[in-house]
Amino acid sequence: MNNFRRRLFLIAAVLLILTTCAISAVNGATTLQTIKAYSGVKILYNDKELTGAKQPYLINDSTYVPLRLLIESFGDKSINWDPVNYRVIINDLQGTTEADLRSQLAQKDAEIASLKSSNASLSARVVNLETQIAQLDDCNSDSNLSDIEDELDDAFKDAGDEYFNDEGISVDVSLDGDEDELEYKANLDFDDADYNDDLTELAQTDLKTFLRDVKSEINDEIDGTEFEGADITGKVVDDNNSSYYVRYNGTSYTFSWDGSSLSDIEDTLNNYFEDAGYDYFDDDGIVVDISLDGDEDDLEYEITLDFDDADNNNYLTDLSQSDLRTFLNAVKSKINNEIDGTDFEDADITGKAVDNDNSSYYVRYNGSSYTFSWSE
Repeated sequence: MNNFRRRLFLIAAVLLILTTCAISAVNGATTLQTIKAYSGVKILYNDKELTGAKQPYLINDSTYVPLRLLIESFGDKSINWDPVNYRVIINDLQGTTEADLRSQLAQKDAEIASLKSSNASLSARVVNLETQIAQLDDCNSDSNLSDIEDELDDAFKDAGDEYFNDEGISVDVSLDGDEDELEYKANLDFDDADYNDDLTELAQTDLKTFLRDVKSEINDEIDGTEFEGADITGKVVDDNNSSYYVRYNGTSYTFSWDGSSLSDIEDTLNNYFEDAGYDYFDDDGIVVDISLDGDEDDLEYEITLDFDDADNNNYLTDLSQSDLRTFLNAVKSKINNEIDGTDFEDADITGKAVDNDNSSYYVRYNGSSYTFSWSE
């Protein structure tokens, strides 16, 4: 009886084990599969190899890659594993959807537009401020010059008596210019003068002394101001006759009524070249007349050649151009000699020779070369 029970228990145990194994085999058949996989597959993202603990495999001609490795490399997704439901969950990171990006782009565009508007407003403000500053500078400059003029008028209020021994002469000094160049103008009014009727009656040495002192006073007044480095020029003018003046160019003085000096030089030139027709052109019938015009800066001569009584030539064009050059060089040389030591000694000399009967025939000298109105 006992042996029967043992056999029955043993048979039951064997049946239980077999049943369990069978159930396990049935369940495993739905989830497990033996596969052949080949490693060595590489993933490149923007020319950079992606590496991680788990590498991709080639299975049955299909490539299987670790999903987390890819997602984390892209950087704009999140990945999670749901072990309960056997699910891989992939989500966009916040702010990386197309709508979000478009929204951000629109916001940036609005910010750029706002900055451009602010920049335009600031630029306009800068221009406005610069204009105001320039206007203030001009006002200050005008104010400074006005103040200096007042000082000059005060300094030279008795100039008529102190410089010209005629207290009836009234003096008014004005200034014009900028920090680079200043020009003064001294008007002398002779309406109430005691002994002088106009500017030409004053001694030139007294006028030069007066103008030197005006310049010296201006230098004193502009010292320490924006005008202190300015070049100073100017003139004194007869208030009743503007054709009477003395001009100062920074180094020398020119008197508008000192025509006698040019006249004297003209006389000397005409005497010296009295026989120029014969001396230079072998025709003593050619009559030469020389005139001068200009100031201490520029002198121009004009030589008129008259062929009415000429022996061998009818017009200027009949003369040799080389002879004309020689003649004009001699005229310029003589002028240089005559103006040496005068107010004109530094003047630039130009001029021309003209046919008295036909002004279209001429030779012009520009200071360095000659131009002939005709061709040889």
